[in-house]
Amino acid sequence: MPAPTSQQRPEQPRQQERRRQLRALLLLAAVVLLFSLIRAHHVFTPGWWRLW
Repeated sequence: MPAPTSQQRPEQPRQQERRRQLRALLLLAAVVLLFSLIRAHHVFTPGWWRLW
């Protein structure tokens, strides 16, 4: 049985740009979230994990 050849079309430049923009947006959102959590002195009150 011959090895399968890749017959997928190369991604269109528009799709590649969209993926690049999505990664950058997610990275920016993560940086903003991390910065806001670092700046917040008391994110959770003491005992926040208790259910009662």
